[in-house]
Amino acid sequence: MVRLKIRYERQRYVLFKIIIEPSHVFNKNEFLNKLWSIIWDYYGMNTANKIGLWIHKLDVENKYGIIQCSHKTKEIIISALSLIKRIKDKRVIFSPVITSGTIKKLKEKIPMYING
Repeated sequence: MVRLKIRYERQRYVLFKIIIEPSHVFNKNEFLNKLWSIIWDYYGMNTANKIGLWIHKLDVENKYGIIQCSHKTKEIIISALSLIKRIKDKRVIFSPVITSGTIKKLKEKIPMYING
């Protein structure tokens, strides 16, 4: 019996800051819909099919989020985050801060980049 070796794609985790007005609140679905619409508009459906996007954490109160994606599509996610300007007709800025290969190392760096 021959065993096939399966190669998994490497994952990257992107930490980003959220800069919003104090009264503005949005949820995970609104953010995800806006992110996908930016990806489809700027990169097309063919690229959108290859992304493999997961939102690990979206904390609007503490103004940060973590996205998991493929290492091949990391730059697309970073640029798409930068292209989002409005959610629910309110101005918003998503500023990618740092990327990491492991979620553990990224979570260790959250206080340094977000709170400090």
